[in-house]
Amino acid sequence: LTAGQRGWDGNNTLAIGMAGGNVIQHIGEDSYYYVKASSAITKGQVVMFTGALGASGVITVAPATGVTNGQYIVGIAAETIALNGFGLIQCFGELRNVNTTGFTDGDVVYYDQSVTGGFTKTFPATGPIVTVAAVINGGSSGGGVLQVRVTVSERNIAGTGISVSQSSSGSTITN
Repeated sequence: LTAGQRGWDGNNTLAIGMAGGNVIQHIGEDSYYYVKASSAITKGQVVMFTGALGASGVITVAPATGVTNGQYIVGIAAETIALNGFGLIQCFGELRNVNTTGFTDGDVVYYDQSVTGGFTKTFPATGPIVTVAAVINGGSSGGGVLQVRVTVSERNIAGTGISVSQSSSGSTITN
């Protein structure tokens, strides 16, 4: 489907070709933000909120870096967006044709503080805990598939005499 067209896709879903012709939205299954890039963004990068364009209703975003509050993570770039260009960031749904090299089917991936716009399958030991997706088709340099589902979790903080250990499977608190 090209921009403005709608039709039945091969996955038994009504779909619409979005503006720009780079994204096909599956109705009822995908959600996006229409954004302006405050820095160049590559398809598949985790992006963060950087501001807004006044009363336009459009937010500005950039590849996520230095995020200390997980609420600033918006989603994953559904297309490459040039500096000051407009495009789509996926906050929920299936994102196809992304780089999933180093990941396997079923991996849960988190925002990676050490890589600008990156994600990792390693549960973050420090900083914000932001689950960004699950890998549907891993090990592909350009044909990978992610199920995007941005979720921010609170980090447990230990008080005096209390020890907290937090992992992807839960928390352990000891006195």
